[in-house]
Order: sequence, then structure tokens, then C-alpha cells
Amino acid sequence: MNYTRTVRTCYLSTVTQAVLVNMPPLLFTLFARDYGLNMERLGRLVLINFVTQLTVDALAARLADKVGYRRCLMAAHLAAALGFSLYGLFPLLLPKDLLYGGLCLATIVFSAGGGLIEVLVSPIVNQISGHLGAGAMTLLHSFYCWGQMLTVILTTALLRFLPGARWYVVPILWAAVPLVTTYGFATSPMAEPRTSDTPSIPLSRLLRSGPFWVAVGLMAFSGASEIAMAQWASMFAEQGIGDKLLGDLLGPCLFAVLMAIVRMLYGKLENKFPLKRFLLWGAVACIGCYLTAALSKNPALALAACALTGATVALMWPGILHTSAGRFPGGGTGLFGMLALGGDVGCSLGPWLLGFIGDRVGRRAGPQAGLRAGLLAGAAFPAGFLALMLAGRREEERV
Repeated sequence: MNYTRTVRTCYLSTVTQAVLVNMPPLLFTLFARDYGLNMERLGRLVLINFVTQLTVDALAARLADKVGYRRCLMAAHLAAALGFSLYGLFPLLLPKDLLYGGLCLATIVFSAGGGLIEVLVSPIVNQISGHLGAGAMTLLHSFYCWGQMLTVILTTALLRFLPGARWYVVPILWAAVPLVTTYGFATSPMAEPRTSDTPSIPLSRLLRSGPFWVAVGLMAFSGASEIAMAQWASMFAEQGIGDKLLGDLLGPCLFAVLMAIVRMLYGKLENKFPLKRFLLWGAVACIGCYLTAALSKNPALALAACALTGATVALMWPGILHTSAGRFPGGGTGLFGMLALGGDVGCSLGPWLLGFIGDRVGRRAGPQAGLRAGLLAGAAFPAGFLALMLAGRREEERV
């Protein structure tokens, strides 16, 4: 059976994932200005996004086995479309004092779809390819980066040309992407990963494995390292430059471009460069980027560090998925679900912690100083990733 269309739909599915993660933060400046939301409440929206995703992560494998991958993915994208629409419609339907609650509810709806997408797409592509190489996984996840770049460019352009009070049009328009993807999954042949001939590993056995928990921890630090910078780069860039359009293009957009380039290049060069060495040096470089963004007095250098973080974190998420799938070949959807859950823990806590620290410091020293304090604390995320990688390597050497 020809699964080419299915794979393409999976690629488009990661674009939906990119929109639901990266579109809301581009509106944070408007929310702060027009509705008086502080950094902690904005960070809480990110927290709600990923807490919802990780909750769904924990349920997705069992749900997919009962209902089927096709129905789950169709429901996921319909939820994303509904959530985007509510995100735009609530400002028209709710009084100002209830708007934040509406934003939280809409976030829960589209994030539930995101959780299913995150868990189910990777094992489908793995099953179709028949062999999970790092290049295959990084290529899949490179489409997330291109989706992130597209989200930043189009959202920023729309916000520039729309009157500020009509920002609600942006999320409503983005609802078209998951609707198209829903049609793709409804009409494409579907590979069910649970039918693989590889002997399955029970989840209870995985939970008793030390290397498995190391992988979950690495996913958590990976998610925090990537999303903490990606979520706050827009506000950091705008405060440093004073121009939202230019700030978004030089901050989160360039972040996504560099991440996509590294993932695509590694997909072609994976046989020439050891993945684990890339992950180790990437973590070291990521620490340097966080420290430079936080401590540099030169706005251009600090902004460049924000963007370069995209290159340093590029292989963390897909790389750990690849190495874990190789170590636990019968893990199936349960393995991907638990790894995604670990990653979303980092994605949830990382941006929220950065916003929490930034809000506390910003009350005394100003918003820019607050953001820099948050980024300084964020250096702990890649440092934790590096420490776990080194600990895992020493364990392998002893074995």
C-alpha cells in the first residue's frame, strides 16, 4: 500500500502542532497592553497548554488502541480548529473581566488536540518507514520548525496590517490548517503501529527501567530548553528593538529557521556524525546562548543568542526519540506517549518558570531586566540535559 499521502499528512500535522504552540505567545504583547495580563498570567497560558498536552499524552496510547489512529487524529485536528476559533471568538463574546478565563478554556481545547498529535504521528511515520533512523525522525520534526517559521511570519504580518483590536482574526484564520489536515487523515490509508511484528514491551516493564527514566528526564530538559526560549523570544526581541515585526523576524522566526536547517542537514548527514556527540555539544552551546542572551549588554548580540538557541536544541527532541526507540524497539505508542509526556513536563514548567521569575524581578527592576533574569535561570535546562547525557554515557561505559 502506498502511504505517501499519509506521510505528507503527518508532516502537515506537525504544522498544526507548531501553530498551537507558537501562535499564542505572539499575541502576548497585545494581551499585556490591552488586557493588563502580567508575565506570570501569560506564562500560565503556556503552562495550561502543555499541562493539557501531557495529560492527553498519558491517555493517548490506550485511547488509540481502542478507537483507532485515524479517528483519534481526526478528533485531534477538529479540537485544534475549534480551540483556535474560540481563541478568536471569545474577545467578541465575553466581557473583559472574563476574557482570561476564555483564553484558558480555548487553550485547553486546542492543546488536547496537540497532545494526541504529538503522541500518534511519530509512531505512524516509524511504522511506515519500517526502520526508525535519526534522519527520518529529524526530517519529520523539521516540518514543525518550518511550521513555526510560517506561524511567526504570517501571524506577525497579519498583526501588522490588522488594527490592533482585531487580533482575533488571526487564530480564526489558523483554524484552516487543522481542518485541511482532518480531511487528509480521513482520506489517506492509515498504518496502525500497534500491528507491528516487533514483540511489544509492556509499559510496566518500561517503568522499571533506569535508562527509560533517563530518557524521560532528557525529554523534559529538551522541551524546557527549546520552548522556554521560543515562547519568550518575541517579547524579549520587541523590548530590545522596539519593533514587533522586526523583533519577531529576528527572534522566534530565525530561531525556527536555524532549528529546521540543522534538522534537515542532519537527516542527510546522520551516517557521518555521531548523534550523541551532537547532543552533548549542542547542550554546551545552548547553555552559552542562554547566558549570552541574559547577560549581554549588546541588544543585537543578545537577540542573536536567542535565535542561535534554535540550532543548539534542534536535535535534542528528535534525537532522544530516536535513541529511545532503538533501545526499546517494542515500546510502541506507549513509549512515545511516555516520552512525549516527559517532554511536555519540560515544555510546561520551563516557560512558566521563566515568566514567574521574570515577573518577580520585573516588578522591581523593569520588564527587560525581568526577562533577562528568567533567561539566566533558563540556562539550568540545557545544563540539566548535559548532566543527564554525561551520566548516561558513564553508565553505558560501566556496562
